[in-house]
Amino acid sequence: MTQIVSKDGFVADPFAGVVRRSPDDHRPGAALRLGPDADIAALAPLIETASLIEIRFDSFADGRGFSLAGLIRRSGFSGHLRACGPLLVDQFRAALRAGFDDIELPDEIANRQPESQWRAVPFSGGYRERVFSA
Repeated sequence: MTQIVSKDGFVADPFAGVVRRSPDDHRPGAALRLGPDADIAALAPLIETASLIEIRFDSFADGRGFSLAGLIRRSGFSGHLRACGPLLVDQFRAALRAGFDDIELPDEIANRQPESQWRAVPFSGGYRERVFSA
């Protein structure tokens, strides 16, 4: 099982019934599952037709998914972008800033870092904003 976390805390999966497909098996309107090493230029036609793009994180220490999310958003994708994997609460704000709408966590992480910790993450005022507004 997994748990979806968004700015609103732990939420039901709004894409629960959507079929997820790899780039090799993608169909228009389906969710597109990408690995952290996906080639965005080669996948551009698929990205345009996806209802949801999920980027897999194999480890919290692998930051390639954050870069990939930024590239996808800069390419013009305005749909739902989801990080999937063992991200930590300390990475939540970075994930949202990279362009993710939510994170799909393994139950192991959701149990170790409960909803109260995810909801405690501040979203307004980054470091530079707080320092230079004083």
